Amino acid sequence: MKMKKIVMTAALVGFTLASSAQSLNVSSAFADMRKGYLKQAKAEIDAACLHESTKDDAKTWCYKALIYSQIGGDALSKKPKFKNLAPNWAEEAFNAAIECNRLDPKHEYATEVNRVFSYVGNEFYRQASEAYKSKNYDEAIELAKNSVTCYTNSGESKYSVDATYIAGLSSMAKRDTANVKKYFNNMVRLRTDINYVYVTLFGIYVAEQNNAQAMKVASNYVKNCPTDYKARLLRATGYLVDKNVEKGNEDINAALDLTKDSANIYPDVLVQAGDLLSDYAGEYEAAEAKYRESQTLKPDQFGANFGMGKMLYNRAADKTNAANQIDPFDEEKADLLQKLEEEAKGFYGQSITYLEKAVAYIDNLPESAKEMQTGNLVAVLKALSTSYSHVNRLEEATAVQARLKALTEQ
Repeated sequence: MKMKKIVMTAALVGFTLASSAQSLNVSSAFADMRKGYLKQAKAEIDAACLHESTKDDAKTWCYKALIYSQIGGDALSKKPKFKNLAPNWAEEAFNAAIECNRLDPKHEYATEVNRVFSYVGNEFYRQASEAYKSKNYDEAIELAKNSVTCYTNSGESKYSVDATYIAGLSSMAKRDTANVKKYFNNMVRLRTDINYVYVTLFGIYVAEQNNAQAMKVASNYVKNCPTDYKARLLRATGYLVDKNVEKGNEDINAALDLTKDSANIYPDVLVQAGDLLSDYAGEYEAAEAKYRESQTLKPDQFGANFGMGKMLYNRAADKTNAANQIDPFDEEKADLLQKLEEEAKGFYGQSITYLEKAVAYIDNLPESAKEMQTGNLVAVLKALSTSYSHVNRLEEATAVQARLKALTEQ
Protein backbone atom coordinates (compact mmCIF):
# COMPACT_ATOMS: atom_id res chain seq x y z
CA MET A 1 0.00 0.00 0.00
CA LYS A 2 1.49 3.34 -1.11
CA MET A 3 0.87 6.34 1.10
CA LYS A 4 -1.43 8.81 -0.60
CA LYS A 5 0.46 11.93 -1.71
CA ILE A 6 -1.31 15.28 -1.51
CA VAL A 7 -0.01 18.74 -2.25
CA MET A 8 -1.78 21.42 -0.23
CA THR A 9 -2.03 24.65 -2.20
CA ALA A 10 -4.55 27.43 -2.45
CA ALA A 11 -5.72 25.90 -5.71
CA LEU A 12 -7.30 23.07 -3.77
CA VAL A 13 -9.69 25.46 -2.10
CA GLY A 14 -12.65 25.34 -4.40
CA PHE A 15 -15.33 27.18 -2.47
CA THR A 16 -16.10 30.89 -2.53
CA LEU A 17 -15.66 33.22 0.42
CA ALA A 18 -18.97 34.61 1.62
CA SER A 19 -17.49 37.70 3.23
CA SER A 20 -20.80 39.11 4.31
CA ALA A 21 -21.25 36.26 6.77
CA GLN A 22 -17.81 36.55 8.37
CA SER A 23 -15.86 38.94 10.49
CA LEU A 24 -13.15 41.07 8.98
CA ASN A 25 -10.41 38.84 10.43
CA VAL A 26 -11.83 35.65 8.92
CA SER A 27 -12.38 37.31 5.54
CA SER A 28 -8.92 38.81 5.54
CA ALA A 29 -7.29 35.54 6.61
CA PHE A 30 -8.84 33.68 3.72
CA ALA A 31 -7.95 36.38 1.22
CA ASP A 32 -4.37 36.58 2.46
CA MET A 33 -4.02 32.80 2.28
CA ARG A 34 -5.10 32.92 -1.37
CA LYS A 35 -2.48 35.58 -2.05
CA GLY A 36 0.25 33.63 -0.25
CA TYR A 37 0.51 36.08 2.64
CA LEU A 38 0.68 33.29 5.16
CA LYS A 39 2.14 35.25 8.06
CA GLN A 40 -0.77 37.71 7.95
CA ALA A 41 -3.27 34.93 7.35
CA LYS A 42 -2.02 33.04 10.42
CA ALA A 43 -2.25 36.09 12.69
CA GLU A 44 -5.77 36.88 11.48
CA ILE A 45 -7.14 33.36 11.76
CA ASP A 46 -5.56 32.82 15.18
CA ALA A 47 -7.35 35.93 16.40
CA ALA A 48 -10.62 34.80 14.85
CA CYS A 49 -10.40 31.42 16.62
CA LEU A 50 -10.28 33.28 19.95
CA HIS A 51 -12.89 35.95 19.26
CA GLU A 52 -16.36 35.44 20.70
CA SER A 53 -18.07 36.33 17.43
CA THR A 54 -16.19 33.78 15.31
CA LYS A 55 -14.77 31.05 17.55
CA ASP A 56 -17.93 28.92 17.30
CA ASP A 57 -18.23 29.14 13.54
CA ALA A 58 -17.23 26.01 11.59
CA LYS A 59 -15.91 28.12 8.70
CA THR A 60 -13.39 29.81 11.01
CA TRP A 61 -11.89 26.46 11.91
CA CYS A 62 -12.03 25.22 8.33
CA TYR A 63 -10.00 28.27 7.29
CA LYS A 64 -7.53 27.66 10.11
CA ALA A 65 -7.08 24.06 8.99
CA LEU A 66 -6.46 25.19 5.42
CA ILE A 67 -4.13 28.04 6.37
CA TYR A 68 -1.99 25.90 8.64
CA SER A 69 -1.85 23.15 6.02
CA GLN A 70 -0.63 25.67 3.49
CA ILE A 71 1.97 26.87 5.99
CA GLY A 72 3.09 23.26 6.27
CA GLY A 73 3.22 22.91 2.51
CA ASP A 74 5.51 25.93 2.36
CA ALA A 75 7.71 24.64 5.22
CA LEU A 76 8.18 21.30 3.46
CA SER A 77 9.01 22.85 0.08
CA LYS A 78 12.55 23.08 -1.27
CA LYS A 79 12.69 26.85 -0.74
CA PRO A 80 10.32 27.73 2.11
CA LYS A 81 9.38 31.36 2.67
CA PHE A 82 7.91 30.79 6.12
CA LYS A 83 9.95 27.82 7.42
CA ASN A 84 9.52 28.52 11.14
CA LEU A 85 6.17 30.27 11.04
CA ALA A 86 4.35 27.32 12.67
CA PRO A 87 6.62 24.37 13.54
CA ASN A 88 3.59 22.50 14.92
CA TRP A 89 1.47 23.24 11.85
CA ALA A 90 0.34 19.62 11.42
CA GLU A 91 -1.05 19.38 14.94
CA GLU A 92 -2.72 22.80 14.60
CA ALA A 93 -4.31 21.87 11.27
CA PHE A 94 -5.42 18.51 12.65
CA ASN A 95 -7.08 20.04 15.73
CA ALA A 96 -8.72 22.74 13.63
CA ALA A 97 -10.17 20.13 11.28
CA ILE A 98 -11.53 18.18 14.25
CA GLU A 99 -13.14 21.35 15.64
CA CYS A 100 -14.62 22.22 12.25
CA ASN A 101 -16.26 18.80 12.06
CA ARG A 102 -17.68 19.25 15.55
CA LEU A 103 -19.25 22.57 14.60
CA ASP A 104 -20.42 21.41 11.15
CA PRO A 105 -23.26 18.87 11.63
CA LYS A 106 -24.46 19.48 8.06
CA HIS A 107 -20.97 18.74 6.67
CA GLU A 108 -20.85 21.94 4.62
CA TYR A 109 -17.06 21.98 4.77
CA ALA A 110 -16.47 18.22 4.52
CA THR A 111 -14.69 18.37 1.15
CA GLU A 112 -12.13 20.95 2.27
CA VAL A 113 -11.62 19.42 5.72
CA ASN A 114 -11.17 15.93 4.29
CA ARG A 115 -8.37 17.27 2.10
CA VAL A 116 -6.73 18.68 5.21
CA PHE A 117 -7.09 15.35 7.03
CA SER A 118 -5.47 13.51 4.11
CA TYR A 119 -2.62 16.00 3.84
CA VAL A 120 -1.93 16.09 7.58
CA GLY A 121 -2.31 12.30 7.80
CA ASN A 122 0.53 11.99 5.31
CA GLU A 123 2.66 14.38 7.37
CA PHE A 124 2.01 12.50 10.61
CA TYR A 125 3.03 9.30 8.82
CA ARG A 126 6.27 10.94 7.67
CA GLN A 127 7.02 12.06 11.22
CA ALA A 128 6.13 8.62 12.60
CA SER A 129 8.55 7.00 10.16
CA GLU A 130 11.34 9.33 11.25
CA ALA A 131 10.60 8.67 14.92
CA TYR A 132 10.68 4.92 14.29
CA LYS A 133 14.02 5.16 12.50
CA SER A 134 15.36 7.12 15.47
CA LYS A 135 14.04 4.41 17.84
CA ASN A 136 11.63 6.85 19.51
CA TYR A 137 8.98 4.16 19.58
CA ASP A 138 6.45 5.81 21.90
CA GLU A 139 6.50 8.96 19.79
CA ALA A 140 6.24 6.91 16.61
CA ILE A 141 3.14 5.15 17.91
CA GLU A 142 1.39 8.40 18.85
CA LEU A 143 2.18 10.00 15.51
CA ALA A 144 1.05 6.88 13.67
CA LYS A 145 -2.22 6.87 15.61
CA ASN A 146 -2.77 10.51 14.62
CA SER A 147 -2.18 9.59 11.00
CA VAL A 148 -4.71 6.77 11.24
CA THR A 149 -7.25 9.13 12.84
CA CYS A 150 -6.74 11.60 9.99
CA TYR A 151 -7.37 9.03 7.29
CA THR A 152 -10.33 7.59 9.16
CA ASN A 153 -11.89 11.04 9.45
CA SER A 154 -11.22 11.73 5.79
CA GLY A 155 -13.17 8.62 4.82
CA GLU A 156 -10.04 7.02 3.34
CA SER A 157 -9.16 4.38 5.91
CA LYS A 158 -7.39 2.32 3.26
CA TYR A 159 -4.53 4.82 3.34
CA SER A 160 -3.98 4.24 7.06
CA VAL A 161 -2.29 0.86 6.54
CA ASP A 162 1.27 2.21 6.39
CA ALA A 163 0.85 4.23 9.58
CA THR A 164 -0.66 1.25 11.36
CA TYR A 165 2.36 -0.76 10.29
CA ILE A 166 4.67 1.78 11.93
CA ALA A 167 2.64 1.48 15.14
CA GLY A 168 2.88 -2.31 14.98
CA LEU A 169 6.62 -2.31 14.31
CA SER A 170 7.17 0.12 17.17
CA SER A 171 5.14 -2.12 19.46
CA MET A 172 7.27 -5.05 18.34
CA ALA A 173 10.39 -3.10 19.27
CA LYS A 174 8.86 -2.45 22.70
CA ARG A 175 7.87 -6.13 23.02
CA ASP A 176 4.29 -5.04 23.56
CA THR A 177 2.53 -8.13 22.20
CA ALA A 178 -0.98 -6.91 22.97
CA ASN A 179 -0.55 -3.82 20.79
CA VAL A 180 1.25 -5.76 18.07
CA LYS A 181 -1.85 -7.93 17.82
CA LYS A 182 -4.13 -4.87 17.84
CA TYR A 183 -2.33 -3.00 15.09
CA PHE A 184 -1.46 -5.96 12.90
CA ASN A 185 -4.96 -7.44 13.12
CA ASN A 186 -6.30 -4.10 11.97
CA MET A 187 -3.98 -4.33 8.98
CA VAL A 188 -5.35 -7.78 8.22
CA ARG A 189 -8.87 -6.32 8.28
CA LEU A 190 -7.67 -3.69 5.81
CA ARG A 191 -6.43 -6.52 3.55
CA THR A 192 -2.72 -5.74 3.79
CA ASP A 193 -0.35 -7.66 1.53
CA ILE A 194 2.63 -7.42 3.90
CA ASN A 195 3.88 -10.94 4.62
CA TYR A 196 5.60 -9.92 7.87
CA VAL A 197 2.29 -8.94 9.42
CA TYR A 198 0.73 -12.35 8.89
CA VAL A 199 3.84 -14.30 9.84
CA THR A 200 4.27 -12.28 13.04
CA LEU A 201 0.65 -12.69 14.11
CA PHE A 202 0.75 -16.39 13.26
CA GLY A 203 3.87 -16.88 15.37
CA ILE A 204 2.39 -15.00 18.31
CA TYR A 205 -0.75 -17.11 18.34
CA VAL A 206 1.18 -20.37 17.95
CA ALA A 207 3.37 -19.37 20.90
CA GLU A 208 0.20 -18.68 22.87
CA GLN A 209 -1.06 -22.14 21.84
CA ASN A 210 -4.03 -20.47 20.16
CA ASN A 211 -3.90 -22.52 16.99
CA ALA A 212 -7.45 -21.59 16.01
CA GLN A 213 -6.53 -17.91 15.87
CA ALA A 214 -3.27 -18.72 14.08
CA MET A 215 -5.23 -20.58 11.41
CA LYS A 216 -7.63 -17.65 11.12
CA VAL A 217 -4.69 -15.35 10.40
CA ALA A 218 -3.28 -17.74 7.80
CA SER A 219 -6.67 -18.21 6.14
CA ASN A 220 -7.17 -14.45 5.96
CA TYR A 221 -3.76 -14.19 4.33
CA VAL A 222 -4.86 -16.64 1.64
CA LYS A 223 -8.14 -14.76 1.23
CA ASN A 224 -6.53 -11.32 1.05
CA CYS A 225 -3.57 -12.38 -1.13
CA PRO A 226 -4.74 -15.35 -3.22
CA THR A 227 -1.77 -15.20 -5.61
CA ASP A 228 0.89 -15.01 -2.88
CA TYR A 229 2.54 -18.41 -2.49
CA LYS A 230 3.77 -17.41 0.98
CA ALA A 231 0.16 -17.29 2.15
CA ARG A 232 -0.30 -20.91 1.12
CA LEU A 233 2.90 -21.97 2.87
CA LEU A 234 1.86 -20.20 6.08
CA ARG A 235 -1.51 -21.92 6.10
CA ALA A 236 0.16 -25.23 5.29
CA THR A 237 2.28 -24.72 8.42
CA GLY A 238 -0.88 -24.30 10.45
CA TYR A 239 -2.45 -27.42 9.03
CA LEU A 240 0.69 -29.45 9.68
CA VAL A 241 0.96 -28.14 13.24
CA ASP A 242 -2.58 -29.44 13.70
CA LYS A 243 -1.49 -32.76 12.15
CA ASN A 244 -3.76 -32.25 9.14
CA VAL A 245 -1.26 -33.54 6.59
CA GLU A 246 -3.81 -33.79 3.78
CA LYS A 247 -4.79 -30.12 3.95
CA GLY A 248 -1.17 -29.14 4.49
CA ASN A 249 -0.16 -30.90 1.31
CA GLU A 250 -2.97 -29.19 -0.59
CA ASP A 251 -1.60 -25.78 0.32
CA ILE A 252 1.99 -26.85 -0.37
CA ASN A 253 0.95 -28.01 -3.83
CA ALA A 254 -0.94 -24.76 -4.38
CA ALA A 255 2.21 -22.79 -3.49
CA LEU A 256 4.22 -24.88 -5.93
CA ASP A 257 1.62 -24.35 -8.66
CA LEU A 258 1.77 -20.59 -8.12
CA THR A 259 5.55 -20.56 -8.60
CA LYS A 260 6.22 -23.38 -11.04
CA ASP A 261 6.87 -20.98 -13.91
CA SER A 262 9.44 -18.95 -11.97
CA ALA A 263 12.94 -20.38 -12.31
CA ASN A 264 14.18 -18.14 -9.50
CA ILE A 265 11.45 -18.81 -6.93
CA TYR A 266 10.32 -22.39 -7.56
CA PRO A 267 13.50 -24.15 -6.29
CA ASP A 268 13.31 -22.16 -3.04
CA VAL A 269 9.63 -23.01 -2.59
CA LEU A 270 10.55 -26.69 -3.00
CA VAL A 271 13.03 -26.28 -0.13
CA GLN A 272 10.40 -24.60 2.04
CA ALA A 273 7.99 -27.40 1.23
CA GLY A 274 10.62 -29.95 2.21
CA ASP A 275 11.25 -28.13 5.48
CA LEU A 276 7.54 -28.14 6.33
CA LEU A 277 7.07 -31.81 5.54
CA SER A 278 10.19 -32.78 7.48
CA ASP A 279 9.87 -30.50 10.51
CA TYR A 280 6.13 -30.63 11.12
CA ALA A 281 4.81 -33.80 9.52
CA GLY A 282 7.66 -36.30 9.67
CA GLU A 283 7.05 -36.96 5.97
CA TYR A 284 10.70 -37.68 5.30
CA GLU A 285 10.42 -39.37 1.91
CA ALA A 286 8.21 -36.58 0.56
CA ALA A 287 10.57 -33.98 2.00
CA GLU A 288 13.59 -35.65 0.43
CA ALA A 289 11.84 -35.66 -2.94
CA LYS A 290 11.31 -31.91 -2.69
CA TYR A 291 14.93 -31.26 -1.70
CA ARG A 292 16.28 -33.41 -4.53
CA GLU A 293 14.04 -31.75 -7.11
CA SER A 294 15.29 -28.37 -5.93
CA GLN A 295 18.91 -29.53 -6.19
CA THR A 296 18.28 -30.72 -9.73
CA LEU A 297 16.94 -27.34 -10.76
CA LYS A 298 19.50 -25.35 -8.78
CA PRO A 299 22.61 -27.41 -7.98
CA ASP A 300 24.57 -24.60 -6.35
CA GLN A 301 22.54 -23.56 -3.33
CA PHE A 302 22.42 -23.54 0.46
CA GLY A 303 18.77 -24.34 1.16
CA ALA A 304 18.35 -27.85 -0.20
CA ASN A 305 21.70 -29.04 1.15
CA PHE A 306 21.04 -27.64 4.60
CA GLY A 307 17.47 -28.95 4.47
CA MET A 308 18.62 -32.48 3.71
CA GLY A 309 21.43 -32.31 6.23
CA LYS A 310 19.15 -30.90 8.92
CA MET A 311 16.49 -33.53 8.30
CA LEU A 312 18.99 -36.37 8.60
CA TYR A 313 20.64 -34.78 11.63
CA ASN A 314 17.28 -34.38 13.38
CA ARG A 315 16.37 -37.98 12.66
CA ALA A 316 19.70 -39.01 14.16
CA ALA A 317 19.04 -36.84 17.20
CA ASP A 318 15.63 -38.48 17.67
CA LYS A 319 17.28 -41.90 17.66
CA THR A 320 19.96 -40.71 20.10
CA ASN A 321 17.34 -39.27 22.45
CA ALA A 322 15.36 -42.51 22.32
CA ALA A 323 18.51 -44.49 23.09
CA ASN A 324 19.28 -42.22 26.02
CA GLN A 325 15.97 -43.16 27.59
CA ILE A 326 17.01 -46.80 27.84
CA ASP A 327 18.83 -48.13 30.87
CA PRO A 328 22.18 -49.38 29.51
CA PHE A 329 22.16 -52.16 32.14
CA ASP A 330 18.75 -53.45 31.07
CA GLU A 331 19.69 -56.67 29.24
CA GLU A 332 16.18 -57.10 27.84
CA LYS A 333 16.53 -53.87 25.90
CA ALA A 334 20.15 -54.30 24.86
CA ASP A 335 19.22 -55.16 21.28
CA LEU A 336 16.90 -52.16 20.99
CA LEU A 337 19.60 -49.89 22.39
CA GLN A 338 22.15 -51.17 19.89
CA LYS A 339 19.68 -50.78 17.03
CA LEU A 340 18.89 -47.17 17.95
CA GLU A 341 22.57 -46.29 18.30
CA GLU A 342 23.38 -47.81 14.92
CA GLU A 343 20.48 -46.01 13.25
CA ALA A 344 21.57 -42.74 14.82
CA LYS A 345 25.12 -43.22 13.63
CA GLY A 346 23.84 -43.94 10.13
CA PHE A 347 21.78 -40.77 9.98
CA TYR A 348 24.63 -38.69 11.39
CA GLY A 349 26.92 -40.10 8.73
CA GLN A 350 24.44 -39.36 5.94
CA SER A 351 23.96 -35.80 7.12
CA ILE A 352 27.64 -34.93 6.79
CA THR A 353 27.74 -34.78 2.99
CA TYR A 354 24.91 -32.27 2.84
CA LEU A 355 26.13 -30.18 5.76
CA GLU A 356 29.58 -29.97 4.19
CA LYS A 357 28.03 -28.74 0.94
CA ALA A 358 26.07 -26.12 2.85
CA VAL A 359 29.28 -24.87 4.48
CA ALA A 360 31.08 -24.87 1.13
CA TYR A 361 28.31 -22.78 -0.42
CA ILE A 362 28.74 -20.07 2.23
CA ASP A 363 32.54 -20.24 2.02
CA ASN A 364 32.37 -19.62 -1.74
CA LEU A 365 30.24 -16.49 -1.41
CA PRO A 366 31.79 -13.05 -1.97
CA GLU A 367 33.17 -11.54 1.20
CA SER A 368 30.47 -8.88 1.22
CA ALA A 369 27.77 -11.57 1.36
CA LYS A 370 29.34 -13.86 3.96
CA GLU A 371 28.53 -11.66 6.93
CA MET A 372 24.82 -11.99 6.18
CA GLN A 373 25.18 -15.77 6.43
CA THR A 374 26.94 -15.91 9.79
CA GLY A 375 23.87 -17.22 11.60
CA ASN A 376 23.36 -19.98 9.04
CA LEU A 377 27.03 -20.88 9.12
CA VAL A 378 27.03 -21.24 12.91
CA ALA A 379 23.94 -23.49 12.76
CA VAL A 380 25.49 -25.74 10.12
CA LEU A 381 28.85 -25.98 11.86
CA LYS A 382 27.24 -26.96 15.17
CA ALA A 383 25.36 -29.78 13.48
CA LEU A 384 28.43 -30.82 11.51
CA SER A 385 30.59 -30.95 14.65
CA THR A 386 28.10 -33.24 16.36
CA SER A 387 27.78 -35.48 13.32
CA TYR A 388 31.55 -35.83 13.00
CA SER A 389 31.79 -36.73 16.69
CA HIS A 390 29.12 -39.43 16.45
CA VAL A 391 30.88 -41.18 13.58
CA ASN A 392 34.29 -40.90 15.26
CA ARG A 393 35.75 -38.35 12.87
CA LEU A 394 37.24 -36.55 15.84
CA GLU A 395 39.97 -34.61 14.06
CA GLU A 396 37.40 -33.01 11.76
CA ALA A 397 35.09 -32.38 14.71
CA THR A 398 37.89 -30.57 16.53
CA ALA A 399 38.62 -28.40 13.49
CA VAL A 400 34.95 -27.42 13.19
CA GLN A 401 34.77 -26.62 16.89
CA ALA A 402 37.79 -24.35 16.56
CA ARG A 403 36.13 -22.56 13.67
CA LEU A 404 32.94 -22.17 15.69
CA LYS A 405 34.86 -20.68 18.56
CA ALA A 406 36.52 -18.17 16.27
CA LEU A 407 33.15 -17.18 14.81
CA THR A 408 31.43 -16.68 18.14
CA GLU A 409 34.34 -14.62 19.47
CA GLN A 410 34.25 -12.15 16.60
